[in-house]
Amino acid sequence: MASDSSNTHRQAPRALAFIGGGPRTAGILERLASNLTDFPSTNFTIHIFDPFEPGSGRIWRREQSPLLRLNSTAADVTMFTDSSLKMAGPVAAGPNLFDWAVAVRNGSVADLEIDDAALWQELLSLRPGSFPSRRLHAEYLQWSYRKTVRKLAPRAVVIHHPFSVKAIETLDDGREKIRFSEPTRSLVVDAAVLALGHTDAVPDQQSEELLDFAQRHQGWYLPPCYTADSDLSAVQPGQPVLVRGLGLAFIDLMVLLMQGRGGQFRENPDGSLKYLPSGREPRLLVGSRRGVPYHSKTPTVLHGEPFAPRFFSASVIEELLLSRELLDFDQDLWPLISKELLYGYYRELSTGHPERLNGHWTDIQRLFEAPGLPARSTLQKLLSDPADYLDLNRLDRPFEDTEVEDLQGWLRNYILTDLERQSTDQHSEAYGLFLALLSCYGALVQIPHDRLSLDSHRKLRGRWHSFFSFLASGPPPRRLQELLALQEAGLIEFLGPEVRIDLNELSGCFEATSAWQKTPRSAKALIDAFLPRQDARYSVDPLISAGATADRVQVDGQNRVLNQHGASVLNRFAVGAFTDSMVTGAFPRPGSNAPVFRDNDALARRLLELIAAPKAAQPQLSERLSA
Repeated sequence: MASDSSNTHRQAPRALAFIGGGPRTAGILERLASNLTDFPSTNFTIHIFDPFEPGSGRIWRREQSPLLRLNSTAADVTMFTDSSLKMAGPVAAGPNLFDWAVAVRNGSVADLEIDDAALWQELLSLRPGSFPSRRLHAEYLQWSYRKTVRKLAPRAVVIHHPFSVKAIETLDDGREKIRFSEPTRSLVVDAAVLALGHTDAVPDQQSEELLDFAQRHQGWYLPPCYTADSDLSAVQPGQPVLVRGLGLAFIDLMVLLMQGRGGQFRENPDGSLKYLPSGREPRLLVGSRRGVPYHSKTPTVLHGEPFAPRFFSASVIEELLLSRELLDFDQDLWPLISKELLYGYYRELSTGHPERLNGHWTDIQRLFEAPGLPARSTLQKLLSDPADYLDLNRLDRPFEDTEVEDLQGWLRNYILTDLERQSTDQHSEAYGLFLALLSCYGALVQIPHDRLSLDSHRKLRGRWHSFFSFLASGPPPRRLQELLALQEAGLIEFLGPEVRIDLNELSGCFEATSAWQKTPRSAKALIDAFLPRQDARYSVDPLISAGATADRVQVDGQNRVLNQHGASVLNRFAVGAFTDSMVTGAFPRPGSNAPVFRDNDALARRLLELIAAPKAAQPQLSERLSA
């Protein structure tokens, strides 16, 4: 550990550093500002290191295609706390994205200058259920950030450094030394928070092999990346392109290669869409592990009883922790999670649409009160329409135990059915399932790291996260309508599930097959349309990858980074997808007691207590906080 204890540093004012200036940092700053009154009147400086504008950061910056949109509605995005939150700090209410847009339209938002005609048009037409453009979202994020900076003054001054951080060094007195991208500059702070968001990754062995193959055969391969940042100019008009991935990264890719090249959608009399090509589009042959796109977003209104967790809640977690030393995902968690999900679905189906039952809601309730899950045959007898039966395994793996003769027709019908059952008020039971998913996620993040088996950690990061994203983080319904129109226009062809890519050295082409596409489809171009793997060992950011021996940066229950010996680095914290914390995200739904807001509040209060203590007592204070 380096020594740096000069009188200059000893007399320096208190300071915090945030490496990364995106929405997660902005959320912690808001909690710092709102908690100031609970702590002594120590003045301090906040340093933010990010090459991009703070508030929105890189991913949500203004400078991206106006065609790209959020997959959340304007009323479902907020940067402000509300009374639903169970936290130590005070609530500081503020507008969600839609309410902010209304205030802008009414002229009651002073700190804003939008000189973009398209953005103004979007503001004027925005509705609570609209899916805003990312550029409009950037305006909201940056406005809320500026509001927080004003609220921090005069107690705290915020300084933005438009640089990347290359290294952090812990000094003998516990403070952190930040080394900028300019090698001659450094800064010493009392505590540092790594809030780097989703970072890029260096190619793994498979990507290296694909890149090498493409280079040797004058082909083209795009490894996993953030689609908005990718250079797609190498994709030629009419060129067949193999694509792996049908999630949100693929949806962005589809938008940029189709509408982004001048194509247009026209609405048919029946409400479906027809695509009018520009002639500059490629042909995409796309498949994935599941073989189907993410489920579309659900409507946001319950027609039946209000949602409340029943089988997997914070109190249930407490009981489990009292009865077991280590919790196992398969034995202890998934049976209760699956019961909660089914209960949320059937409660809304039964109480919101009672005409779709052969019995009464109490009949279904009695089935769930018994141990285990209700028998399929018993449930089906109570449902007027067999299609209303929910099979979680089939929901997660639509192709399992399915015979398909016409793959394109089957997938078209699957997507049409999804649009009907996921995105209309007539099927609000999908929203009951969605709320149950969010509730289960909120309960899971309360389990301490050391109370989960290693295998359970992996399954939560893999199986559960994949299942959650597939059901809860899908595209707006309009995007799936566009996907169908592009398939009908012959510009998209589905490859099915379990896609396999082989390298044909003789032809110099990538070849794709799947469980339902036995005849290889060949192309000189391949795109992996999914986000870079969030594995610390492969991150391009040296703060994450340096010395990494695990797939995530390890943190303790108070977000402090663990060193290679498993001990907490007293004044260095980390939050986000690159850590092993289950708490991720940045701008959750209002009124949801969001784990990320609770986490932000707890971290902000730790930071304020740390800088309010005498400097000589800081190491001891940090030890006390870890108890």
